[in-house]
Amino acid sequence: MIKPTLKYSILCGIFLVGLFFISINFGSNPLLDFRHFIFDLGVFFLFVFFAGKEYKDFKNDGYLHFWQGISIGFIVMIPAVIIFSLIFYVIFETNGELMDGYKEGAKAFLLDRKEIFLKEFTEEQLNEQLAAVDEITTTQLLFSTFWKKIGAGFLITPVVSIILRKKPKQL
Repeated sequence: MIKPTLKYSILCGIFLVGLFFISINFGSNPLLDFRHFIFDLGVFFLFVFFAGKEYKDFKNDGYLHFWQGISIGFIVMIPAVIIFSLIFYVIFETNGELMDGYKEGAKAFLLDRKEIFLKEFTEEQLNEQLAAVDEITTTQLLFSTFWKKIGAGFLITPVVSIILRKKPKQL
């Protein structure tokens, strides 16, 4: 189950990296934009689905139990996110402009929603949040992104497992 599924994992990781940088080139900040989370869900769905479908059809005689689908989902998702995270870390460490761009975007995001923020919090807390943006490191951003992507994968994996599962016919 592991070996054929790893090819989908590697492709998924590369696809996540590509989608990340395509989003940046189109002027969207994938670290701040919620739409990118939706794209992540779609990417995970496709790769987990096709890995599960291949296993079901070619390795398991048309049967896929729920636990097998969950296992395949984790085998696809976890290495893909690790691949993405490693590439993310290397690129952000070597290119300081990306980190500066994130910080500028995060500040703009907070300031654009200043009125909404101030309904719940004080001006002092807003200023603390803005100051915290300046203090964020690549490692902190990496872990935040890592857990968001893992969360997206955990949401999608059971859905795909339910779609693909096939129970043996009962007599």
